[in-house]
Amino acid sequence: MIVRDVRFSSIIEKLQAVSKKGDGRDLLDRVVEEYGLSNAVYYARKIPELTPKEHFFALTYQDDWVRHYQDQDFFSIDPVLKAGAQSLLPVDWDVLDRRAPKIQQMFGEAQDFDVGHKGLTFPIRGVNGETALLSITSDFSDREWSQTKSIYIRDFQVIANFIHEMIIRTEGGGRLCPKLSPREIECLRWASEGKTYEDIAVLIGIRTGTVKTYMEMSRRKLNALNTTHTVARAISFKLIDPPG
Repeated sequence: MIVRDVRFSSIIEKLQAVSKKGDGRDLLDRVVEEYGLSNAVYYARKIPELTPKEHFFALTYQDDWVRHYQDQDFFSIDPVLKAGAQSLLPVDWDVLDRRAPKIQQMFGEAQDFDVGHKGLTFPIRGVNGETALLSITSDFSDREWSQTKSIYIRDFQVIANFIHEMIIRTEGGGRLCPKLSPREIECLRWASEGKTYEDIAVLIGIRTGTVKTYMEMSRRKLNALNTTHTVARAISFKLIDPPG
């Protein structure tokens, strides 16, 4: 299993504990502080319960920047949103095409509002087909960014999904929990303890190929990228307990 520091565990616990509408937005400030970021923004594009008429945002940006962004209609040309919608993996803002004058204007003016010139965007695919994005920003130098980016990618692929599920839970969308079979849950429980497919096969008395099938079915139901992501989502839905 991946070893993470105390701040990761602390953030996950706090996200799971949020129960009141609005508290989740406040917790984004804590996430930003704990990870030394400039800002974080959650953006839901396709969630019937949250976006019947307009898109849903939870963010730490300055209000003045949000108003300026809307007034300038940056929404229609923002390459962050386009790249996030087209990717399954985290998007590093350094690779975005910024050649268009309007896009150069957007990123240039963003610095006047302390948005942060480095960024990562994490696509979120929910269990019932809903889609959202989590973006995090910083003002790190190129050297600092190259040294810390891998940590952010590792942690926020999981944190993004916990934030998504917290928003769904507290903003009126309900709990979108998939149903797993007893065998799927059993395999996930052992996987959370760091067991390989071969280990799990021996422990529960089935073929390794059957274990792989159960894990793949769980991954699809939980809309996860890999085993680590599947386990994290199962824990967030309280389908399995965190490893002791």
